Amino acid sequence: MINPIIILVSPQMGENIGAAARAMKNFGARDLRIVAPRDGWPNSRAEAMAVGAVDIIHNAKLYDNLQDSIADLEYLYATTAKSRAMNKNCVSLKGFRSDSPKASSVGVMFGRESSGLANEEIALANEIITIDTTEFSSLNLAQAVGLVCYELFSSDLIRGSLETARSSLALSPKKVSGNELCTKGELQHFFNHLFSELESTRFFRTTERVGYMKQSIMNVFNRVDKLSHNELQTLRGVVAALASSNTESQN
Repeated sequence: MINPIIILVSPQMGENIGAAARAMKNFGARDLRIVAPRDGWPNSRAEAMAVGAVDIIHNAKLYDNLQDSIADLEYLYATTAKSRAMNKNCVSLKGFRSDSPKASSVGVMFGRESSGLANEEIALANEIITIDTTEFSSLNLAQAVGLVCYELFSSDLIRGSLETARSSLALSPKKVSGNELCTKGELQHFFNHLFSELESTRFFRTTERVGYMKQSIMNVFNRVDKLSHNELQTLRGVVAALASSNTESQN
C-alpha cells in the first residue's frame, strides 16, 4: 500500500488535527507529519476528536520546522485557496490524482486554519493544489485533507494494489544506478550553498528584496519535477567551480 504523506503546518486547534486524522484513516492514508502545532504536542483534544484514528495521532511525527519535515521527500504539493504571484504549476484535485510525477515519496502540505501557507513555504513545493468551490474558497483543515485523500482513494491510488498505485500515480521505487530523484533535503543543501556563494559576491544588493529573490530562485528549481540526485550534484559542482574561479580572479 502506498500513501501520500500529509503534512500539517502550524495547525492551531487540536480538534482539527484529530478530524484530519479521521479523514485520513477513512480513505486509507496513514502517514501524518505535524509542524510546530500552536498548542503543543501531544494534544488531548486531537486524541479525543480522532476516536478510531487515534493510532494515526500516536504515530504522527512532530517537527519544529517545515524544512525538516520534508527533507526526505522527492515531491511536494502545497494546498492553497489564495492566488499567489508565483510561476508555479497549479493543479486541481483531478489533475493531482491523474498527472502526478514519478517519485517514491510524495507529500501534501496544508497550512494554518487562519492564514494558510506562507509564500516562503509554498516556494518549497513543486506544485500547488486547488480545490474548486462555489462559495467560500477556503475550507476547514480536516475537510481539505479529506478531499485530497478521497481523490486518491477513489482513483484506487491508496486502497489499490501496489502495482496499480505505482503505475497510476507513478509512485514507483527510486531508480537505481544513480538516477534516483533528489530529496527536498538535498535540494535545501543546494540552496544553502548557492545562496551563500551569491551573498559572498554581493548578488543580493537590495536588502528589501533578498527574500523575494531567494523565493524566485527556489521556485525555478522546484518546477523541475525530475531533478535527479546526480544532476543536483553536478549543479553543486558548477556553483563550487564558479565560486573558486571568482576567488582566484580576486587574488
